[in-house]
Amino acid sequence: MATCPHCSNEIDDGARFCGVCGRPITQTAEAAARAATSASKDVSGSHAPPPSAISGSYSPPAPSAAVSGSYSPPPSAVPTQVPPSPSGPDSGPVPSPLHAAPGAATMNRSGPARPAPAPARPGRPAPASASPAAPIRGPQQPLENLIGRTLNHRYIVEDKIGEGGFGAVFRGKQIATGREVALKILHPHNVHDETIVARFRREAEACSKLRDPHTVTTYDFDETPDGILYLAMELLRGRALHHLQKADGPLGSTRVLRILDQVAASLSEAHANGIVHRDMKPENVFIESRAGEDHVKVLDFGIAKVMSDDRQVPALTAVGQTLGTLEFMSPEQLRGQKLDGRSDIYALGMMAYEMLTGELPFKSAKTPIEIINFHMKDTPPAPSKMRPDLKIPPAVDEVLLKMVAKSRDNRYADTAALRAGIEEARHDRGKKSSFPLSLTNYRLMGIVGAATVILVGVLFYLLHR
Repeated sequence: MATCPHCSNEIDDGARFCGVCGRPITQTAEAAARAATSASKDVSGSHAPPPSAISGSYSPPAPSAAVSGSYSPPPSAVPTQVPPSPSGPDSGPVPSPLHAAPGAATMNRSGPARPAPAPARPGRPAPASASPAAPIRGPQQPLENLIGRTLNHRYIVEDKIGEGGFGAVFRGKQIATGREVALKILHPHNVHDETIVARFRREAEACSKLRDPHTVTTYDFDETPDGILYLAMELLRGRALHHLQKADGPLGSTRVLRILDQVAASLSEAHANGIVHRDMKPENVFIESRAGEDHVKVLDFGIAKVMSDDRQVPALTAVGQTLGTLEFMSPEQLRGQKLDGRSDIYALGMMAYEMLTGELPFKSAKTPIEIINFHMKDTPPAPSKMRPDLKIPPAVDEVLLKMVAKSRDNRYADTAALRAGIEEARHDRGKKSSFPLSLTNYRLMGIVGAATVILVGVLFYLLHR
C-alpha cells in the first residue's frame, strides 16, 4: 500500500488522486515519496515523513507574509507571464523546478520562493521533495480573458454559460474529437486557497469514480502551466430543477416520484463508492428532456465527503464557510456529526416537498435560526396537509415523511430501500388513478342507473300492452 506524498495517508497503488487531501498523485511525487521513505529508513531505521508531507503546505519564514495573510513574490521569483513557446502559450510544460540548478528558487502553491535542495554529498542519500513541482502562476486575469484560449492543447474555451463563488463554467470543445464539453474553471483569486483547491480536486476525484447515467460525466481534470485549474465535463442541455419549479410551479406526484427515483439512482452509486454528496438542492439537479420524458443529472460533488471507518478525512471547511445549503441540511449535518447516505436522503426529501407543493415545510421561518430549529426539532406536516387542493396521494405522503424523519434510523436505510418505497408509491398511485371515485361520482352513477331502469320499464310496457 502506497502513501500520499502530500499528507502521508494510505492510498491505493496506482491511484491518480489522494482520497484524503484530494491532490493528484504523479509519477514524480510517487518516486519522491519512495525516495524519502528509503532515505529515512537508511538513516534512522524507521519512516519519518518530512514536515512538508505532514502539513501539506509551506509556512513562509518571512514575518510580513505571515502577518498579511498573502504573499506577493518578487519579480525574480515569479515571472509576470509564462514564457511563450514556439507554438503558443500552452504548447508544452514549463520546465520543472525539480530540475533547476542548485540554489535556484522553487515556488510552493501558497508560500514564497524557497531554495532548491542542494546536491547530495557523496555517500549520502539524495533528499527528496515531498510534493510535485508547482506550476508557475502569472498575474490574475478575469476568466473572460480565457475565451478563445486553448487549454493544454486539448480544449478550446468558448462562451461563458454560468458562474458561482468558486469558479465559472464555459462551453468548450475537445480538439481531438470535436466533442462539446462544459469547462468548469476555478477563479484565479481562489488558486492560492488550499481549502478551495482541495475541494476542487476532490470534486474531480469523486466524479471520476461515478458512471451512473444520472450523474454528470467528468472527462478530464488538469492544470495549465500558468496555474489555471479546470474540469472538463459533460455539456448538459436543459435546465436546473429550481428553474423548472419556478416556471412550472408544483409538479405532479407521478412526475416527482420519477425525478426522485433517478436522483436516488445517482446517489446509490455514489454511496456505494463511499461518497456522500452533502449539498443536495434543486440547483444541483439538472433536468434534460429525452423522448418527452425527464432525464435527471446530479451535479456538483464539490463538497462531497468520503465516508471512512478507519481514517480521518478532512472536512475542507474554511473559516466563515458553511458546507451545504441550510434549507436542505439534515439534523446530523447541522450538529457536525459523521454523515452517511441517509443525510442525502433527508435533503432529497426536503427537495421533494418543494417539488410537490411549491413550498418548503418551514415556509413560516424568517431567520436562519428558525430554519435550524425546524430541522432539529419540528416534525414536518404531510405534503397533502400543506396543499389539500393538489390531491397528493397518501402513499406519496408516506414516502416523504419517512425521508425527512429527524432520526436517521427512522429514515430509509439506504437509497435501495428508498427506490423500493418510491416504486411502491408509484404502483399505489397508478391503482388509485384508475378508480377516481368520489361521493359525486357515486351520486352520478346512481342517477344514471335509476334512469336506465325507468327507460327499460317504459320500453317493456310499450312492447307488451
